[in-house]
Amino acid sequence: MIMRRFLLAFIGIGLLLYGLVYLPPVRNQVIAPLTDGLTAAAGGLIALFGGQAWVQGNVLTIPGFSVRILDLCNGVEATLLLWTAMLAFPAPWRHRLWGLLIGVLAVQALNLARIVSLVYLGVWKPAWFYWVHWYVWDALILVDVLLIFLLWLRRLPAPMESRAPAA
Repeated sequence: MIMRRFLLAFIGIGLLLYGLVYLPPVRNQVIAPLTDGLTAAAGGLIALFGGQAWVQGNVLTIPGFSVRILDLCNGVEATLLLWTAMLAFPAPWRHRLWGLLIGVLAVQALNLARIVSLVYLGVWKPAWFYWVHWYVWDALILVDVLLIFLLWLRRLPAPMESRAPAA
């Protein structure tokens, strides 16, 4: 019964969240600036460690290579998948809210590392870029989402009935 409820909630919440994100006002006023900010953060990270990087909107350029950060590369879909699972799972709201916040930070931190690594891979081994981009990093991001969700589950407080003192 609990699994069925989780599955139905997961489908409903997922459709709602993904539907909202693809609305033109949300895409233009939230997702596009987020993507530009992620691109700027990747450029800033490269510069912080002594590299040269130029950012224009969602385009990141280093000497010898340039990438455009698109919708499927900005971590939004991975974050929504994580959020859908956390919102669908029966948990206290306070725990859910902490999970949503920490989850988005963790997914975006790994996604930032992904972007920087792919830019440098494009310079050093351009023949590997597409394979690593579409297969290796996609799998790693999904594993990250799963691990974050499992860690979040481990931190769930015990249900009220299991906390009652034994008679």
